[in-house]
Amino acid sequence: MKIPHQSVNTPQVPANNTSRQSTTSAPEEMSEELINVAKQQVQSVSDADQQVLNRANLHDMEINSDTVYEPERFVKVSQTLYFGELPSLFRDMQSHYQSFMGELSQSAPELTQENWGFSIDEHGQFVVSGSISDEQKNYLSDKLNSNEEMLKLAQQVPGVLMKGLAYDRGADGKANAWGKYDVNNENLKDILDFRAVLDDSYSARGDIAQFKNNFDVLKFVESVAGQLRSNAEVKFSY
Repeated sequence: MKIPHQSVNTPQVPANNTSRQSTTSAPEEMSEELINVAKQQVQSVSDADQQVLNRANLHDMEINSDTVYEPERFVKVSQTLYFGELPSLFRDMQSHYQSFMGELSQSAPELTQENWGFSIDEHGQFVVSGSISDEQKNYLSDKLNSNEEMLKLAQQVPGVLMKGLAYDRGADGKANAWGKYDVNNENLKDILDFRAVLDDSYSARGDIAQFKNNFDVLKFVESVAGQLRSNAEVKFSY
């Protein structure tokens, strides 16, 4: 849990390995023109974004002539899922969540140490899960849903996530990255724990763009990717 941090722990940021290695190691069947365009697109992202692309668990796939992103598709996927719309929503939720947990530590401090999480359901409401009593779940869900600003941000998550997954699947409806997972408005609440994402992505730093609003986009990607692997069904893979 990342409520009122007293110590500053600097996140470990991996070395900036260029993902040009991925594009230049693509099979010979790929046209030279496509490779060059992909290189140009990769070079256009920031250093922090480049680190996201280089994380092995981001795509968890081998690039070949069938699975490599076309430049336009690459832009759509990356700017929706990995360092665009989706992380921006969670970045904006971070301060609201930290305030919520701070208030909870005063009103019901025992709950800050309990094993529970929350997500958004198909009706656009926060729902609480975990090994706590129904009374405690109701208490938390009432408090969470009364946080109108955080709720408004969370209500946008399903649409943005589904859009990004559709981009990832492309015209053939298949993917080797996040798009291979079966996530929809009905099962999202059973797959993505917002509390875990917000805890995992918290950074005591806020001094540079990568950690704006005490949010670490690299940790965000790791958290979401891990939950998808653990909780979602692979349904749209090659």
